[in-house]
Amino acid sequence: MLRALSADADREGIADVLVRACLPIDGVTNAEVVFLSDQHSALGVPLEEIWGLRENQQSVLTTTGAMAGAASFFVPLCCGNRLLAILKLDVLGHRADDVQYRKDFETLAAFAALRIDRMAVQADLDDARERARLAERELRLSWDTLPAHAWHTRPDGTLEAVNREWSGYSGLTEEESSGFGYMRVFHPDDIQKVTEVWMRSLSQEVPGEVETRMMRADGKARFFVIRTVPIRDENGKVIRWYGINIDVEDLKDAEREIARTAAALAEGQKMSRTGSWSWRPGNDSFSWSDECARIFGMDPNERQPSFAAMLERVHPDDRTAIEPTDASPESWPGDTQNEMRIVVPDGTITFVESRTRIVRDPAGTVVEYVGTVRDITESKLAQDRIQESERRYAATLSSIGDAVISTDDKGRLMFINPVAEKLTGWTQIDAAERPVGEVFQLIGETRELVGDPVSEVLAREVDPLIGIQYALRSKAGSELIIDVSGAPIIDSRGDMKGAVLVFRDMTQRNETADALRRSKEDLARMSRLTAIGELAVSVAHEMNQPLMAIVTNAAASMSWLEGKPPNIEEATQAIGWVLRDGHRAGEVLSGILALARNSRPKIEPLSVRGVIEEVLQLTKNELRQRGVVVETVYDNAADAVTGDRIQLQQVLINLVMNGADAMTSLVDERRVLHVATKRLSDGLTQVSVSDNGVGLDPDTAERAFEAFFTTKATGIGMGLSICRSIIEAHGGHIWVTTEKGEGSTFTFTLLPPSSSQERFATPEE
Repeated sequence: MLRALSADADREGIADVLVRACLPIDGVTNAEVVFLSDQHSALGVPLEEIWGLRENQQSVLTTTGAMAGAASFFVPLCCGNRLLAILKLDVLGHRADDVQYRKDFETLAAFAALRIDRMAVQADLDDARERARLAERELRLSWDTLPAHAWHTRPDGTLEAVNREWSGYSGLTEEESSGFGYMRVFHPDDIQKVTEVWMRSLSQEVPGEVETRMMRADGKARFFVIRTVPIRDENGKVIRWYGINIDVEDLKDAEREIARTAAALAEGQKMSRTGSWSWRPGNDSFSWSDECARIFGMDPNERQPSFAAMLERVHPDDRTAIEPTDASPESWPGDTQNEMRIVVPDGTITFVESRTRIVRDPAGTVVEYVGTVRDITESKLAQDRIQESERRYAATLSSIGDAVISTDDKGRLMFINPVAEKLTGWTQIDAAERPVGEVFQLIGETRELVGDPVSEVLAREVDPLIGIQYALRSKAGSELIIDVSGAPIIDSRGDMKGAVLVFRDMTQRNETADALRRSKEDLARMSRLTAIGELAVSVAHEMNQPLMAIVTNAAASMSWLEGKPPNIEEATQAIGWVLRDGHRAGEVLSGILALARNSRPKIEPLSVRGVIEEVLQLTKNELRQRGVVVETVYDNAADAVTGDRIQLQQVLINLVMNGADAMTSLVDERRVLHVATKRLSDGLTQVSVSDNGVGLDPDTAERAFEAFFTTKATGIGMGLSICRSIIEAHGGHIWVTTEKGEGSTFTFTLLPPSSSQERFATPEE
């Protein structure tokens, strides 16, 4: 029956078959297989019997009082030294002593024990196989999900298997990777290096490592670190190689970025002359940057740095700026900032700005000091130069004869020199940081105080050599006339940071200017009288013509009236000619009188052609006597000008007569005076007077308009100087172009009349 059991029967099935095999045997009243619940007990079996069965592995017979002549028979089910179960039999007493009877049961029990053990072994084997299958599945899953390339080869290096990460990256099929085909995944430039390392590991049977580039399926390369280890059997023989490829491209990028950052930091520290250091007092670990070492006069590559060595270079009086204090950590400030001096072995002193920060652990214990030092030697020297420059600037401003004040960007007075103190009545101490309008009280043309003197002065475009005139009210209330000029103080960014105002007392200068103006007017009048004297013959000739005509026409009128009968028509016509010639004589006299008088200029719209014709009429006789021919070219678009007729006549008379004088030395050549007008692109009218005389040399031409400079033996040198004053007063400009031996051209410009001015009358009208 036991032999008929199926191969997959469990222990309960085996026990049931064993019981059914025992029950038919003669004398057996009850049979039961008892499995040990633990190592010490089995249900219904005395403990001492269990120990005996385990120890002797033989059946045990005991008597029982439950039935007369009955006994209990315990047969062990053993396999080797292991007690698997107990066959408990109740038998009749007459069979209990039968040895063969007992051996039959022991044989059945041994066979059942063998089947139970085989079943247990098979169950363990199945369980082990399942665990191995699960472990293999888990290993394969782990193998394929590794975030790296995993692979293994045979002892000779030919590929056995790769994980999914490897095949997915390379894109190689199993056939393409077999043997040594996997080598094609490496960058062509790196294959030789990888081969050398791999062959060395295979030949020496030692682990290997190499960094290389591996080609991805899309053709891009990334850096990997490849590590290989041999797997050996119990005899030490290599049976397989395992390898892993770790992608370090991101790490390489990070390293390159760190290197770039470190290089940029080092370059930035070098450019800014700033170094950094760190010190851990617990283990005296110290490090510093290259620039920090250079600032302290050390070569970062020559000496092992230490905090003590750095401290040695600090000036003894400044070491407290960087040296840790002995005070408790709680009392030490978080950050410190100081200036200190570094003394290098050759005695050179470097000024640095030191910053130190303390790093504490959660308990408040100081674990590290970190700091920076910045070389400020150049800025210290520059600051010293600036301070010296400021002292020189203040001394200069204090010593000049003009009054000077300066302000900040908020309009507060920052500096006032002694001359300004005298004119304003304020001292530097009293005036400092006061609003400039409180100290520098300007009174404008409307007799009102200027609210913001700085803006007022800077807003007006003036020549700084001339300035603007205001009344200045002093602290005591007195007033004086000053002229003011100013300039803003602009920083490097173009922002206004203040202003400088320069002013001077104009009282004496104005009086001098008035006297000079009167002298110039007198001199100009004398010049005009001189010109009239030089033109006396011409003037007499001009007057003689209308006077002779008047006499002739008056005599004719008398003759017509005395006729018999009187010829009233002819007499009336002759009397009209008398009136015409009388007006003509009056105009000549009026022009001469106006030229002689010292009357004030009368600026009005004029015809420049009319003024030229009047001058040529006045000088006609003089020019004729000198043999001068006058040529005129007029631009009708340039006829309208603004000016004083008499002063412009004076200018033209001077230029015309100078031109005539310049041609006196010409004997056989034609003497030509050319007068022309032209309109310029900017709207100005240009008037030129040219001669073909001897011309001027360059030095003489440059000085032609200077006062009291003359080339004439009898001249006083004021004519051209007065001409320049008149033209510049009219808003124009006068100059000369000349070439020695070729003649000279004097040119001046005049402003056109504004659109609001009245229309003038031309000579034709």
